[in-house]
Amino acid sequence: MALAIIFAFLSALGFASGNVFIRMGIQGIAPRAATFWTVVTGAVLLTAMAFAIHFSDIKALKVSTIGWFALMGLIAYPLARVLQNTAIDMVGASRAVPMGSAQPLVAFILGMLLLGERPNALVSAGTPVIVAGLLMVVLAGNIRSTEKILTVRNFGYLLAIGAATAFASRDVISRHVVTGTAPALVTAAFALTIGGIMLLTLVHRDLVRTTRSVPGKYLAMCCIAGIFQGLAVASLFQALARAPVTVVSPIYASQPIITLFLIHIFLRRLETLSPMLVMGTVISIAGVALVILGAAAD
Repeated sequence: MALAIIFAFLSALGFASGNVFIRMGIQGIAPRAATFWTVVTGAVLLTAMAFAIHFSDIKALKVSTIGWFALMGLIAYPLARVLQNTAIDMVGASRAVPMGSAQPLVAFILGMLLLGERPNALVSAGTPVIVAGLLMVVLAGNIRSTEKILTVRNFGYLLAIGAATAFASRDVISRHVVTGTAPALVTAAFALTIGGIMLLTLVHRDLVRTTRSVPGKYLAMCCIAGIFQGLAVASLFQALARAPVTVVSPIYASQPIITLFLIHIFLRRLETLSPMLVMGTVISIAGVALVILGAAAD
């Protein structure tokens, strides 16, 4: 269990670090193209590690298992990560990432729908707390301006929530796969690789423009983000292979707080953190903790 907790913390740290680098990278690269470079970088790294460590397991993979990998790759990369990076581009990492605090909640809801579980008092109390925290995050982006909440710019918040929902769906599938179908590292590597191939079919035109005109520093930022996010995916799957989602999720949900801390240090030029934004992030994560504690109490 202790090792699972360590992997969950490493996953949160990796995703948070990747969010900071992707924020810098998309200053010069379209979000969809940036997403491809992050995915392919992580895929190359994890695939090399998987073949070095689990070559015999890879040779024994069944077609049905590869089908699970393909489904995970489709949900997480052409869908979820494109939504997330587009949201970061539209509203900034400090506002898009906290919306992802709902991811463990969505994962638990999907668990209830699939397994017939029923929420207890802690879950019922945690849900409005999460909503209140996320509302504060949205309001923090408008409190100093005259723009209305429902603007094209703030559509990024909806994209961030969509990304959280997609990632939560991926995590439910991942829990099934890594607990008996395939090793965690192999699962992460193949999901990234297959997702990257799918993504390539959507962004090949953006990639042509990227390689021709974008300064190398922005591409480098995206590749660094891909290394962090690839290792984060591997760590998350390692954690899910060793502990229930109810243990891993609240730790993994600390990602927004780590992101805000890193933004405060490295991205003051690009983003500002208001007290309401920080408070909303903390409240939303507290709500997630209540929900997960409620799930664990059953």
